[in-house]
Amino acid sequence: MDFSGDVKPAIHRPSVAAARGGGNGGAIPLLRGWQAFRRSGAPARLLCFEGGAWADVAGEVVGLLRRAFMEGKAVCEAACGGRVFLFDFMRMVRIDEATAEEAALGWIDDRGACFFPAPEGGRKRKRERDEAGSEVKGEDRRRRQPAAEEDGDEASSGVEERLDEADKFYKVVEKLFVSRMAPVAAARGVAITAVHKVAQGPRARAFHLQGQLLAAARGVGDGSNAKFAWYGAPAADVAAAVEHGFGRTNGQFLGGRAHGDGVHLSPPQYPHASAMLTKPDENGEAHIVLCRVLMGRPEAVPASSPQFHPSSDEYDSAVDNLENPRWYVVWSTDMNTRILPEYVVSFRWPNLPQMEGSSGLGSKLKKPSPAATRDMFPMLLTEIQRFVPSPKLQTLQRTYNCFKRGQMKKDQFIRFLRSHIGDNVLTTVAKKLRGY
Repeated sequence: MDFSGDVKPAIHRPSVAAARGGGNGGAIPLLRGWQAFRRSGAPARLLCFEGGAWADVAGEVVGLLRRAFMEGKAVCEAACGGRVFLFDFMRMVRIDEATAEEAALGWIDDRGACFFPAPEGGRKRKRERDEAGSEVKGEDRRRRQPAAEEDGDEASSGVEERLDEADKFYKVVEKLFVSRMAPVAAARGVAITAVHKVAQGPRARAFHLQGQLLAAARGVGDGSNAKFAWYGAPAADVAAAVEHGFGRTNGQFLGGRAHGDGVHLSPPQYPHASAMLTKPDENGEAHIVLCRVLMGRPEAVPASSPQFHPSSDEYDSAVDNLENPRWYVVWSTDMNTRILPEYVVSFRWPNLPQMEGSSGLGSKLKKPSPAATRDMFPMLLTEIQRFVPSPKLQTLQRTYNCFKRGQMKKDQFIRFLRSHIGDNVLTTVAKKLRGY
C-alpha cells in the first residue's frame, strides 16, 4: 500500500434499486428523490452512471430535459444516441425503452448544487443475507458477523482495532511515520506505542459519495483529488473526531500560521507538522491520524487569513502553496464528509515541541488590543455559516474583509450582520459560543 501520493478512491456504484424505491423501506429513497426534485434549480449538467463512472448527457436532449424539469415533469421521454430513454428525475434513474436497462441519473443545478442517488451500501446486502438465511441463529450467526465487518459496510464508524506489530498495515503505517520523522532533529526519541485501524461504516459511504460528487462536478481526471494526510490535535479532539466526527477545526492551534479557519492536515511526507499540533493524554501519549481527504479543486490561502469557506464556487478546499503544499485545509462545512480517518498512530515524543498558538489556555493572557478584538469575529462567522446559504456567505466574507482592512467601523459591521443575517441567527450563535 502506497501512502506517499494521491489516492484513487474505490468506486461505489449508485444504487439503482434503491432509487426505484423497490423492496422494504422503498418509500424513503422515493421521498428523498421527490424532495430533491422539488428543491433543485434548473439542471445545468445531467449525468448518467455508465462504465463505472459518471458521464455527461450531451446534445440537444439536454435542453429538452431541462425544460421538462422546469415544467415540473418527473418523467421525460427523450432520444439520445439513437436510443429512446425514460428519464425519471424523482427516482434518479434512466431507463432504456428497448431493453429496460437502467442507469443511475444525477444532475448539478444552475446554483452548483449536486443531486445524485445514494451509493450502494452494505446495509441492504447484509439484510438480504439475513433474510435468506433467517433460520441461522446463535453461534452460526456470530461466526458470520466478522465476515460482514471485513467489507467495512456494517462496522460502526469510530470503533478502533489495535493492530499487531506483525500486521502488514501496522508496518506500512509505522514506516511512513517513523521514516518521515527521522530527518527532523527535534523528533529524536519519538517512539510509536500503538497503531489502531478505524472501522468504517456510514461515514465511509458518505465519503465515497462526496468523491463521486466532486469528480462529477469538476469533470477533469480524478476531480475528487483524493489525498492521504495527517491530522493532529490534542488527544480529546482526536478521540472525538474518530468516534463521533469533527466537532471543531484545529486551525486555532496554529495561531498566526493558520491558513484560514479550517481543518489543517499535513501531507504524508510531513507528519511532524501535524504531530506538533498534538497534546499528550494522561498516559503521556500523543495521537495523530492518517486520513484520506477529498481536496477537489484547492485555492491558495495565505497565513493569518480569516477565510472560513471557499472564496467562490470554483474552489472546494485550500492549501498554503499550490505547487508544494505543506498544509491541506478542509472547511468546517465539509470536514465530516471529505475527511475519512483510517489509522490512529499513538506515540511518545520527549519534549514535544508545539506550533505557535498550540499551547492553548496555558498561554499568558494579555489585554486584547483593538486588532485582537477584531479577530474574535472569525469564531462568530464560523458558526454563522451553518445557518446561511452560500451566496450570503460570500457577501458576508467580502464585508468582513472590508472591516478587517479598516474600511468599516465595528458598529457598522454589527449593523450589517443584524440586517444581513438576522437577530434570530445571531442570538442562537451567541448562546452557543457562550457555552464554550
